[in-house]
Amino acid sequence: MKKILCLILAAVMLFAFGACEGDNKNGTEGITVTDFAGNTAYLTEDSRVVSCYASLSGCWTLAGGELVGVTDDCSERGMIFENSPEIIGSTKIIDMEKLISLEPDYVILSYDLTPQRELEDMLRSMKIPYGYFREDTFDDYKNIMRQFTSVSGRSDLYEENVTETEARINNILSAIPTENDGTYLLLRAYSTGMKVKRDDNLAGLILDEMHLSNIADIVPSLMEELSIEKIIMEDPDHIFITTMGDENVAKEYVEDNIYSSDAWKGLSAVKEGKVHILPQELFHYKPNEKWDMSYEYIAKIIYPEVFTD
Repeated sequence: MKKILCLILAAVMLFAFGACEGDNKNGTEGITVTDFAGNTAYLTEDSRVVSCYASLSGCWTLAGGELVGVTDDCSERGMIFENSPEIIGSTKIIDMEKLISLEPDYVILSYDLTPQRELEDMLRSMKIPYGYFREDTFDDYKNIMRQFTSVSGRSDLYEENVTETEARINNILSAIPTENDGTYLLLRAYSTGMKVKRDDNLAGLILDEMHLSNIADIVPSLMEELSIEKIIMEDPDHIFITTMGDENVAKEYVEDNIYSSDAWKGLSAVKEGKVHILPQELFHYKPNEKWDMSYEYIAKIIYPEVFTD
């Protein structure tokens, strides 16, 4: 019996020692970070962090952190890092061998990307702490930055990149008219087609805050089939288009299929020059510290009498 008790006591002490060492292996005070899915991890400002999504990489560095590994979408966006992190693959195909070789204390992942969500079991089995994040709204961004700046201890960067940005957004929203019966159609254009979108993306959410109505809410079937006949019936006041992939190729598709189509040319928005192709920097990629610029861009379109250069 004594032998069994001794073994149990030894196991408990070993577990407690291991937990302390794992929580604070750098000997510095740390912070518990909670991701979008409720997973938690303990990080210090010295933790080795890998990020698998450019916008989230941007959040970590805006918060004053450094990354040991990033995905190649950072290069595509022209992001520059002082410490030259390793490229660990693309957002959809992570080189796990390279990621593991970096010995990360934490891996930042996008909750919106299925290939990244599928990595969860593998990371858990290898006991690599991870977190899934989503940045569809400014509030999402605030929550991410609140946690990341808590880890870095840089409250000044939260003030600069969140608080000041939020103040500018609030100034924009407070200046717009409280009533608007205008309507819009929101499209996402690819090199080979277009799809109708609702408020499941940042452009739609901002447009809703500007008091416009999405005709896809009135005609839900547009989400299944892009019917020009139904669009003509609703005749939206504005058409907003976000692009994916090669921006120039997507714009060419829009030119060929909207401006050159007799049916589309009959719409009031086309006749009145109210077809707006939104810049990828502000409406496809997550704008991070430039969220206020996304709001301002749309506000100037809808309320030019209020927002002038």
